[in-house]
Amino acid sequence: SNCILYKHAVTGAELMSVHSKDENKTFGAVFRTPVENSTGIPHILEHSVLCGSRKYPIKEPFVELMKSSLNTFLNAFTYPDRTCYPVASCNTRDFYNLVDV
Repeated sequence: SNCILYKHAVTGAELMSVHSKDENKTFGAVFRTPVENSTGIPHILEHSVLCGSRKYPIKEPFVELMKSSLNTFLNAFTYPDRTCYPVASCNTRDFYNLVDV
């Protein structure tokens, strides 16, 4: 595999690109969500993000994607210090649709 790490000059956001022979295409957005207490705010925000948007005005876009997508992985996770939104598909068109949502 060939890996390249990019860092945005202004925001410091990082992007890692990994090229391999695997036909499964994957993408994950990970955000730091440190907490000061145990109220569950990052987990609430994770679910709020999955509740649609102006571009996708449906209640649960991930649920709808599960029904019609060729995804090999589609989920979201909240950890004590970060929240992750990974997607994967072997189909290129489906993969870019998942990333767009």
